[in-house]
Amino acid sequence: NYKSEIGLLEDEIEQDQQIIDALEKDVTNLKEEYGAMIYAAYKASRGQDKLTFLFSSSSFNQFFRRIHYLNQYTEARRKQVDQINAVREMLSTQINTIEAKKISQVALLSTQLEEKNKLEKLKSKKQLAIASLNSREKEIKKEIEKRNKSLATLNKLIDDIIAKEIKAADAAKSNAHIASTKVLSADFAKNKSKLDWPVTGFVSRRFGISKDPVLKGVQHNNPGIEIQTKPNSSVKCVSDGKVLKVALIQGFNRAVIVNHGEYYSVYAKLSTVTVEKGQTIKAGEPIGTVHTGSDGIAELHFEIWKSFTKLNPEKWLENK
Repeated sequence: NYKSEIGLLEDEIEQDQQIIDALEKDVTNLKEEYGAMIYAAYKASRGQDKLTFLFSSSSFNQFFRRIHYLNQYTEARRKQVDQINAVREMLSTQINTIEAKKISQVALLSTQLEEKNKLEKLKSKKQLAIASLNSREKEIKKEIEKRNKSLATLNKLIDDIIAKEIKAADAAKSNAHIASTKVLSADFAKNKSKLDWPVTGFVSRRFGISKDPVLKGVQHNNPGIEIQTKPNSSVKCVSDGKVLKVALIQGFNRAVIVNHGEYYSVYAKLSTVTVEKGQTIKAGEPIGTVHTGSDGIAELHFEIWKSFTKLNPEKWLENK
């Protein structure tokens, strides 16, 4: 991580600084040695120039010894200068290295600071989201309870209507009624996965048990599906049948229940209704318009029943 990388760089920079200090000391020592060597040579020649120093020899032996000495002295000076230059070059390279590492360290620190700021912002957003969720949790739970009560009311209404319809059918027992029921049931059944959608849109909440998208551990049991659509969209009947009930359900606005023999279709969350109880209706004919909530979302609640059994509407509607 960035912290360990910065720690390693700091160690390297400290080591490099020690090398630089040692090299600077070497340069100082070499300069002192060079100065001492120049001074010693000056004293040996008594301030004379090279030619005077050579020709002031008292003998040929001394002359040749002085030439040899001067050659050695010149070579020693050259080596000393080369050594000083080499150390200076090493020093320059080491200084450039440490400067590059310092730049790298600054870049790493900058990156680390940037990452830290991002994490702090994310943490702040998360805390705000949690706070907002906690403040809305009670409100959401109340909405869920209210919806469940409305669903229970709607389901009881459907149960009562179906029970009444079955009782009426048993009492009638006329051939015409039995034949009509069979025709409607067969027509509905043969169109499984082929029924036209009651409204154009998409499924925003599916049939059956599902987890709440916001509250952990909270589940919903939907007896139908929710179809989100455009505001004021027209709602159409999915199959031939007879309107059994037009009702007003708290939380679901207006609702229409249509009989299709053994099957029933339910249309709730309607803003307006254009059919009446007892009316015969054909597939594709309008039932009403979708209600738009205070949140601006227009959504139809749609159910399909066979006698007292709730069916998954998505398995009956045509695949898009």
